[in-house]
Amino acid sequence: MAVRTLHFQTCFSRCAEDNLCVPSKHLRLLCCTIAALAAHHAAIAAPDHPSTAPGAYRDWNDEIDQVTIVEPFQAANYNQVAVETFDTTGLNLPNPNDDIYNEVQSALRSIKPAFMDGLQNNLRRKPGMVGGNTLVVRARLIKVDPGSQAARYFGFGAGAVKIAIAGEILDGASQRVFLVFQQERRTGFGVLGGGYRPLLTKTARQIGEDIALLINAF
Repeated sequence: MAVRTLHFQTCFSRCAEDNLCVPSKHLRLLCCTIAALAAHHAAIAAPDHPSTAPGAYRDWNDEIDQVTIVEPFQAANYNQVAVETFDTTGLNLPNPNDDIYNEVQSALRSIKPAFMDGLQNNLRRKPGMVGGNTLVVRARLIKVDPGSQAARYFGFGAGAVKIAIAGEILDGASQRVFLVFQQERRTGFGVLGGGYRPLLTKTARQIGEDIALLINAF
């Protein structure tokens, strides 16, 4: 935009010297309007380049809640992506006497496969079967909230299912950590309020898609 600004300033100067311009107030308004439109068009047309520089980010690329990039890496150097067993230590679950306890326990077993499905189906480079370098995703479930199916039935975002995952992405051979992330997703809609397992599975898959987006940026 600096080039455009210089052009407009030159336009003002020449007009002032040659007395060829329409009244300066109208010209300035016209040029400012053109500059604003050009800036708006450039912002829309510019490709999205998420930051991969070391540092701590909130709402990284308007997608991931928290990302701390320790060391940038080249995703193209890895042809395998492995997801370690999800750590559930310290996870708050419904009371064992609660009617939904067994449903949530069952849903927990589907969270990792759903996460992997969302991750692998959205990676720019598909994970290989054998050989090559391995990129590891190590994750910990920090929130699994089944919400309320009854509240979801009435809509308006009430009773939403919530899943939050904290994790890190590292080199499989050296165990060198490249970045740390935390992401929470919520899903509040389903047929007749949506069952616990389908919505928890859907939410975990969405987080997997988010982490694929994160890896694809490198």
